[in-house]
Amino acid sequence: MAGVAQAFAAAPHSGIREMATLASRLPDALRLEAGDPNFATPDHILDGAAQAAAGGFTKYTPSNGFPALRELIAAKLIERNELDATVDSVVVTTGGCGGLFTTLLVLLDPGDEVLVPDPGWANYAPMISVQSATSVGYPLDPARGWDPDLERLEALITPRSKVLIVNSPGNPTGAVYSRETLSALIELAQRHDLWIISDECYDEILFEGEHVSMARLGDPERVISVFTFSKSYAMTGWRVGYATATPDLAEKISKAQEPVVGNASSVSQKAAEVALSGPQDCVAEMRDAYRERRDASIALLDSRGIGYVHPNGAFYVMVDVSAVCGGDSLAFARQLLEEEHVSVVPGSAFGPTGEGFVRVSLSVDPGVLSEALERLAGMLEREA
Repeated sequence: MAGVAQAFAAAPHSGIREMATLASRLPDALRLEAGDPNFATPDHILDGAAQAAAGGFTKYTPSNGFPALRELIAAKLIERNELDATVDSVVVTTGGCGGLFTTLLVLLDPGDEVLVPDPGWANYAPMISVQSATSVGYPLDPARGWDPDLERLEALITPRSKVLIVNSPGNPTGAVYSRETLSALIELAQRHDLWIISDECYDEILFEGEHVSMARLGDPERVISVFTFSKSYAMTGWRVGYATATPDLAEKISKAQEPVVGNASSVSQKAAEVALSGPQDCVAEMRDAYRERRDASIALLDSRGIGYVHPNGAFYVMVDVSAVCGGDSLAFARQLLEEEHVSVVPGSAFGPTGEGFVRVSLSVDPGVLSEALERLAGMLEREA
């Protein structure tokens, strides 16, 4: 029998999903591995979606999404992100994941290289691999709050380098890059003629500092920005996001959706319309709740003498377990799950520079989070 495609066979499995599968076998596990808000989707969004479904919005949509939703997204990008967006520069996608994948589908040829953050979101590498391209991790420096090491990044660029992915606020790091850092990355991309994919899926979850969309800082034709409703509005399961680029490139990203998904869910798009046009208090309330959990978590870690890298956005904390994990954060995460019934993601799932850390998600009930961190602290003390 013929085998599966080599590009698919070589694609790495998500370390996040691996831990989720293991944790699902323990009904009493305290689960800190997923970036899935524990908040319910706000009622007004649910009501709007139900009304849309009852009203017949259950059929195919244009590949790039309902025009009404794209108009609302363009207005949001202008108002909140200060981008020069138009309805023709916006594509509605199947979550941020779909926006990233179809953008890469437009940009990559077999053999191309994509520079990805290390540590960075675990799904970048398989997205790139299944397109017969290669991901090249550029190191982020934990000693500088996970800022990229620009000299080491530039040294990794080769004639095959095609795309630079930048993620701020970052998953798994919680890093929020300054204007100066983002501008330096843009200048580097210009020198080497690289596309930039700016992954801004956590743009509304900011604790300190300023979130700056890269396309604001120069050469907007080089930057494709990807966003999602998943995190800001607790809509992970609705699978709706959006990308913005030049109208010509947006049209190509829309075309790339046709053989993959056709279009984002019609009901989800209508829910997204209500999310943008309705009350925005929910966004701030969830962000503030994540900040409170962040503050309580790092206070607990401080009280137990446990190291971490301070996160300024997103909803994760990278906890330092290097003193006890023996250079094998995956083995440590498995031991923590087996002995303490606490599920975290090993830092190695996000790249070699993540080794020695585990990612803790703040998107869970505060009581669960506190108990899980106490168990993690207890294991670290026993193993020290």
